[in-house]
Amino acid sequence: MRRFRPHDRKEDAMTPMDVLIVVERFFLYWLAYSFAGWVWETGLSVVLRKRFEDRGMLNGPICPIYGFGGLLVVVLLHDVNNPLSLFLSSGVLACTLEYASSWAIEKLYHMRFWDYSGKPFNINGRVYLNGFLAFGAGATCIKLVVQPWMSDIVRSWPIWLLHAVAGLSFIVVVIDAAITQAGLRSLDSRLAKVSEGIKALKSQQIRQIDTRISEADEQWRETSAKLRGQAEQAYDRFAAGAQQGIRAASRPVADAGELVRRSLNRQQRRLIRTFPKMVSLRDLTITDMIRDLWNRL
Repeated sequence: MRRFRPHDRKEDAMTPMDVLIVVERFFLYWLAYSFAGWVWETGLSVVLRKRFEDRGMLNGPICPIYGFGGLLVVVLLHDVNNPLSLFLSSGVLACTLEYASSWAIEKLYHMRFWDYSGKPFNINGRVYLNGFLAFGAGATCIKLVVQPWMSDIVRSWPIWLLHAVAGLSFIVVVIDAAITQAGLRSLDSRLAKVSEGIKALKSQQIRQIDTRISEADEQWRETSAKLRGQAEQAYDRFAAGAQQGIRAASRPVADAGELVRRSLNRQQRRLIRTFPKMVSLRDLTITDMIRDLWNRL
């Protein structure tokens, strides 16, 4: 039997550089799975909605929840190799992560980005059966096929290349995350201001239309009472008044569009377009109101 020597433990211990290398590799795995998730979500949107939509929550082409899901499967299920067991375990892990993410987003930002309430076998609208099946199948493929292949590629890189790629990518992701965080933190309050502004414009629009219709109607009655032969001229005046009312009705729509453009930054407007089920928990109608406004412009 081999005797234990005091220096054996020191030889087997990981150095800080070893730890850094492991962290960098797993960060690149996370980045790859996040990008794959973005490709999947964006491609699915192209197929179902017939147009390109950037489905990432961040500005860059990544969906972080897919990256974290991939890492959970790789780390927690590293000893599971039976396809059926892996499929079921991965589906449970992915749905747990999606449920927790939906809950956390609501608590942090007072927003709900997705809602599966109309889907079969959903749980509080946060997860549903198709997600379980899709994530389970995808994670099984990742664990058995993609991860071994990707691990071999990353391990073959020179250390300097690993440091360079991981370091630069990390800086870009952190900057993107900081910008996204700032936008999400202010989105709810900005939507509240947009809601108040649109309501004020609607009230103004109603008053203007009522005033112009009353003026046109009064003008029609006065003129037609004077001379019957001037009916055509009176009609022209009435039509002009009606046209002014129509123009008055269209102006607030343009004004509301300008209000949205000024109040929300580009990222916030993109999120409203990209996530059709996204709602503000403080005003459940404002995001649909904005989408309807964009469709009318």
